[in-house]
Amino acid sequence: MKIIFDIDRKTRERCFMRKFISELILIGVVIIWGLAFIWQNIASKVLGPLTVVGLRSLIAVVFITIVAFLVPTLYKSQEPKWVGQISSSKKLWLGVMCGIVLFLAMYIQQIGIGMTTAGKAGFITVLYICIVPFIGVFLGNKLNKFFIIGLILAVVGFYLLSVKEEFSLGLGDIIVFISAIFFGIHIIVIDYSALRVNSMFLSIIQLVVVAIFSLGLALIKETIILGDILSVASPLLALGILSSGLGYTGQIIAQREIPPHTTSLIMSLESVVAAIGGVLILNEHIGLREGIGMAIVLVGIIISQLREKKSPKLEQK
Repeated sequence: MKIIFDIDRKTRERCFMRKFISELILIGVVIIWGLAFIWQNIASKVLGPLTVVGLRSLIAVVFITIVAFLVPTLYKSQEPKWVGQISSSKKLWLGVMCGIVLFLAMYIQQIGIGMTTAGKAGFITVLYICIVPFIGVFLGNKLNKFFIIGLILAVVGFYLLSVKEEFSLGLGDIIVFISAIFFGIHIIVIDYSALRVNSMFLSIIQLVVVAIFSLGLALIKETIILGDILSVASPLLALGILSSGLGYTGQIIAQREIPPHTTSLIMSLESVVAAIGGVLILNEHIGLREGIGMAIVLVGIIISQLREKKSPKLEQK
């Protein structure tokens, strides 16, 4: 009995460490995404949004592919530990599906942002932290009371952080909310795919799809000039290699161990990191309202990670 107990304890410890490392990876991704707004801001002043998204995705594809060829052991290590086997065509289709959902989320959000304020768009987008758990419940996932309390606090905090005017819903807000639904669906789709497909392969296919759709639409809706692209080559490379390449691949790796509702809550910290980055790097000002909002968000996320204690009756059973 003691041997069985020791094995069970060691298994739990290994699972805890895998989840802890995955959460650290996801936090690292969030920090990259939160600071990426600086590069995105520079590139967007010269290039159209579709061009920026398309080029950063293309750069990421090239980067991940080069790494896979130069370090084949790293690529092989990203094979899923999932017991079942699926066909190559299904793996490809999962990558395409992830790419389509991600592109729709980004493109619809961009349309909505142009029809509402940045503050409201930021708040409404982050509502995917509510959408993901809601979808998860329908898929059979359970939420404890600490997560629900943390979620409510996070929503209140993000409202204080993002919305600085009287809140009212317009067409642009509804469009941004639709994009939030797609961001939530993307987390769910990644959760399913990450257990079945090589992380680097999934990231490559996903970003190829985003690049094709983005650049295809950019050729129709925007003016692409080579000189303009070269003038912002550095921020584009940073966006492609760090934000898209490492960022989306890191998300896939992390989601193998982290449930979707926890993933969504950690990823929502991107706006907090962006606000802090604005103060430290761009000398932007954060008022008392925004500071309180960030504090409430952080408290909410900490509370959401607490676990309910099992009752003695359940443990006896």
